[in-house]
Amino acid sequence: MRTLWRSATLRSAAVLGISGVGFAVANLVLARALPTEEYAVLTLVVALVNVGYPMAAAGVDGMVNRRRLEAGPRLLRRLMQASIPVALAFAAIGLAGYETSAPVSLMILLCVVAGSAVQVAGAQFQSEQRFGVSLTLNQSPNLTLLLVAGWVLVAGSHRAEMPLAVWTAGFLIAASVGWSLLFRERHAKPHHSVDFPWSEALSIAGLSAAGLLLIQIERLMLPHLLPLEELATYGVLAAIAGSLFRVLQMGVGYSLLPRLRAAPGVIERRRLLFKEFRLVVAVAAMGSLVIWVATPRIEDWFLGGKYHLPGALVLAAVVTGFAKVLNGLAQSAVSALAEPRELHLVSVLGWVSVGVAMLGAVAGARWGLPGVIYGVGLGWVMRALVGMVLSARHLQLPATAEAVTS
Repeated sequence: MRTLWRSATLRSAAVLGISGVGFAVANLVLARALPTEEYAVLTLVVALVNVGYPMAAAGVDGMVNRRRLEAGPRLLRRLMQASIPVALAFAAIGLAGYETSAPVSLMILLCVVAGSAVQVAGAQFQSEQRFGVSLTLNQSPNLTLLLVAGWVLVAGSHRAEMPLAVWTAGFLIAASVGWSLLFRERHAKPHHSVDFPWSEALSIAGLSAAGLLLIQIERLMLPHLLPLEELATYGVLAAIAGSLFRVLQMGVGYSLLPRLRAAPGVIERRRLLFKEFRLVVAVAAMGSLVIWVATPRIEDWFLGGKYHLPGALVLAAVVTGFAKVLNGLAQSAVSALAEPRELHLVSVLGWVSVGVAMLGAVAGARWGLPGVIYGVGLGWVMRALVGMVLSARHLQLPATAEAVTS
């Protein structure tokens, strides 16, 4: 246990795990308290926002990790110039593509703009290896969702609009707190530039956006492939069986990326990656056993039989979950080590992976929800392989070092 706790990845994953538990509990409460169709609407809006605000960050979060920038008013203005058009686009997608109401579409707009500000603020603290502040900011939407679930229980609401309004307020508060802290600290830091090439930032944004779209693609495609009730079922499945893998995937990215950037040489990078791989896979394996045993009991005790999660469905979530964890390791290595030209290539291939996942989901829909999940899993496998191949060049030992180690 002491060895596990020494891993910064698993310490980050533990903090993320608290947030993940909050997200899972919130979803289970909301799934039980709200009518099935209203919970499906809430699940859809959460998916749109969770894809939208990292895309609206436009790679600025990656730039503050790769470069030393002043996180002040000038950087925030540059961010807003990119994020507002993206937010308008996602509000329009909700309105036209999923027939969300005007108030809900406005909430999508506000959440995407505020969320992009939270994303960049969290990345700035991450670059300083202040993981506690960074994780608190970035996980605040999940914690707010837990408050939303409590509010629904107390108020007895049966519509999705009011819980979403509280969730929106959480985004706005987190953005205000994060940037207020950065504004106060900026003069004490040595960096005063906000200049960076948008081409590099957009390559990082494309790389990140493809992964985020893969995370939410089941939620975004299910309304067009299967009955709406299946989207609600998937939301419950993701809360119970998907949270562990998402936490591990995010924990890898948070702690591994800056440590790989700081590693002095190839040997240190390889040692770090191998150590984290063993630990993360071991935790994922143990967690999978817990998920397999606990899911039927949660289904019966907590949800009262409202949703049924058969073994084939849980197995699909576990199998694709492992692919997501491996992808987290590979993409962290690429983001930390790749050159700008390679980042562009990974970004392009990442979108090819999204296309593979979409085609897989359409083809798998004939076998119901498990088929959709496995189809999307093909995209995760492809994305992980791309990351492994392109990061391998930066992990090769020089010929002299190989001779010595052999």
